[in-house]
Formats: sequence, structure tokens, C-alpha cells
Amino acid sequence: MKIRKKVLLLEDNLLFAQTLQEFLQDEGFLVDVAKDGEEALQKSYHTNYDLYLLDVKVPKINGMELLKMLRDSGDDKPAMFITSYQDLETLKRGYTLGCDDYMKKPIDLEELLYRVEVLLKNRKKLGIKIKLNDKYYYDSEQRAIFYGDISIKISIKAIFLLELLLENRSKVVTREQIIQKLWSNSDEHSDGSIRVYISKLKNIMGKDSIENIKGIGYKLI
Repeated sequence: MKIRKKVLLLEDNLLFAQTLQEFLQDEGFLVDVAKDGEEALQKSYHTNYDLYLLDVKVPKINGMELLKMLRDSGDDKPAMFITSYQDLETLKRGYTLGCDDYMKKPIDLEELLYRVEVLLKNRKKLGIKIKLNDKYYYDSEQRAIFYGDISIKISIKAIFLLELLLENRSKVVTREQIIQKLWSNSDEHSDGSIRVYISKLKNIMGKDSIENIKGIGYKLI
């Protein structure tokens, strides 16, 4: 019998929360809804969730503060913000606090399902520290590349791309898979921007570390 994954949804728009809850339950998830941060925190004390879906602007304890409390308590389960915030600073703060993904409202439900499944699969597959070469390693818990004890400055989309390649090591990752991983439906993307992120990873891992499969995608060797 397949074990159903447990999701905690923090959302104060009750109609939207009900839509998400019903959709995810139809896909086989168990979904608890909290209308404010205090309720979500209490639920997290009593249930071992597999995933958190968090709005940011909610009553009592906002989504950012809640995630910080969860991470400070040692809860490292995947967390995604679903929010109407559009600014880069909010996005950066969310990742700094330990979120794993970010979707801007309005959302596409099929895209949400894809991202949820990827988050759950990633957490199962990736270890905490992954050796990239003799000099660099990737810390999946901190979502950062390190040279010894020094964290290397690199964009979050480059990190997303690295994770996708690591999940599919020695397999071809298509351009479509990369676009789904790095961009939401409303964001602009281009082959040129993909090449930029590939180039950044090659500068760290070595020029022969990633093979370009012409017209299809890339493969981590």
C-alpha cells in the first residue's frame, strides 16, 4: 500500500486553500489547512509533515517567521512559498530562511503538482554533502556550493540546475525539464540564459563535467 504524503498548507484565503486542498487530496496527498501561523505551528507540533506549503502574508505569525521557527527547531522538511509577493528581496529572504521553492500567485495547479513531486523526490535522493570534484562540494541542506569552508556565490537558478543534473547524473536532462525547474509559467526564459547557468557550473566543476547534447539538453558526466 502506498504511503500518502502529509502536507501542511498555510493559507488565510479560505476559498483558495480549499481549492489547493481538494486538488492535492485528489492526487493522493493528505492535506491539513491552517488559516494563520499560530495554528500552523501548533499542527506542526502534533504531526510529522512531509511538506510545507506556506503563504507569506498571514495573521499572527507570517510564513517567513513560521519557516524560521521550523528550521530553528531542526525541522528540515521541504517548504515552498506560494505568495503574491513579487519582489526579489522577499524571494532572497525566503531562500535564506530555508525554503526550497517559490511560486507566485496566481499559480497553475499542474505546475504546483510537478514542483511538489520534485521537492519530495529531491529530499529523498540528495544527501547532505555531495562531492562535485576534488575542490568543491554541494551542501544540499544549505543549498550552497563550498570550496573548503568557503561558500561560493552563485545564483539560485544555477543551484536549481545543479540539483536537476545531480538527480539525473549520467542521464540527459532536456531543455524542457530545465525550463520547468528554473522558471514558472509567467517568467521569461531563453536558451541563452540556460547556457549562462551551464557555464557557471562548468567554471566550478570543470569544462568537461557537463556534456551538451545538441538540440536536446545536457548531461552531467
